[in-house]
Amino acid sequence: MSTHAMPSMNMDMSTHAMPSMNMDMSTHAMPSMNMDMSMPTESIRKKDTLEPASSAYETSLGTAYDHLIAAVPTNDPQKPVAQVIHMELFGYMDQYIWFINGVPEYKAAPIILKPNQRYRFIFHNTSMMHHPMHIHGHWFILREGQGAYDPLLHTIDVPPGATMTADLDTDASGQWFFHCHLLYHMMNGMARVFQYSTLIELDQHQGTPENSFTPSAYPNRPILRVDELKPLDHSLIHHPMPHEEWFGAATALDLSQSPVHNLQKFNLKGLYGPDSNKLELFSDDSEVKDGHFTDANIDVFYWHALDQFWALKGGANYTYRPSETPYWQPGFGLEGLMPYFIDTDLRSYYHAGSAKFDLDFSRDTLIARNFLICTEIRSILASKTVDEDELGAGLNQMSYTLRPYYRLMPGMNVFLEFEHEQDYGDFAKLQKENGDHSAQNTLTLGVSLLF
Repeated sequence: MSTHAMPSMNMDMSTHAMPSMNMDMSTHAMPSMNMDMSMPTESIRKKDTLEPASSAYETSLGTAYDHLIAAVPTNDPQKPVAQVIHMELFGYMDQYIWFINGVPEYKAAPIILKPNQRYRFIFHNTSMMHHPMHIHGHWFILREGQGAYDPLLHTIDVPPGATMTADLDTDASGQWFFHCHLLYHMMNGMARVFQYSTLIELDQHQGTPENSFTPSAYPNRPILRVDELKPLDHSLIHHPMPHEEWFGAATALDLSQSPVHNLQKFNLKGLYGPDSNKLELFSDDSEVKDGHFTDANIDVFYWHALDQFWALKGGANYTYRPSETPYWQPGFGLEGLMPYFIDTDLRSYYHAGSAKFDLDFSRDTLIARNFLICTEIRSILASKTVDEDELGAGLNQMSYTLRPYYRLMPGMNVFLEFEHEQDYGDFAKLQKENGDHSAQNTLTLGVSLLF
């Protein structure tokens, strides 16, 4: 019976290559987000959140912008802030979905800005990748505590785990794009459209087009208000970016070998398809011992994202071992991310009158740069004893895994894995009848690949 669930692809490498143009994710080192940080909770919002202005803000200390000071005055630091806009930057590396405030751009309405105002943006990066956030047609005033000499930037790199604050003066008109400058993040949702309220007035025939250019008191910051006279595309005002789903493919593979026994193990997880609907191929802890498969099965599931953290899946499972006769069985599951980055994979199957439940929980903890430790606990239960399937009623097995790993490069980790398995009840009896131990420890060395 297999035990170690493949480290969900929800947290792994921080940077990664972009296979073909399909983008990459992470490998299981946190398969998709190297991390160690608590899970975003209240700060995750289902829509873009505006709050009343406050004079307090967090500077970008600890980032590449430390001590950056403008050569000339850039702004009036006493200008009042009309509203505060929080932007939570997060997503799934392996599933090609990226969010601002829990929603991809193609599902979000434009953010409305009023002219002649100052807005404060607070960026919270709760992912494990950098996000260089880029604004068109405007300057961000990065709040560094330098007052009038705070730097002007059109792109702000928000590091993993960082909170950064920038002000924006609405000195333009029309509609402007805002996005992560990692293009495969942008294409998969990490973007917004800023829309001036005057554009809505034009659409409703309540205003007249503007066409003006006025120098301001600050270098490189003219006030430019230009509205095109041609008829407006009304659909863009209400939903600015029609989204065409496109195919993405990524595969995570673990290969390992026991230094003591003639035992090889491999895990496979692949996700193939557009956006929220994918084909998942999943082989969990398949084992070859002394040249023979002792555990071999694969899920062929339809995978559907429910939101930024959870996905439902279901389909068929092919089991070749440990049963003597291969068989297909229906299965479904729920996978996602619980608070504190606990990766969760819950699966159930039905065969020969017995329901089998496979419950897996794991977490990756960052110890040092590129060095992490994955801890995992897994439980296997069944509703009925089926001798030929090697299943026992009730609790069958508990397994506990400790896996330190080191990221050699994006898409490649090396690891040492220790796993303890403990059998219970009818399943333990079946194991003893077959000459196997009811408890065993396994040590393997291996490599994780993402492609």
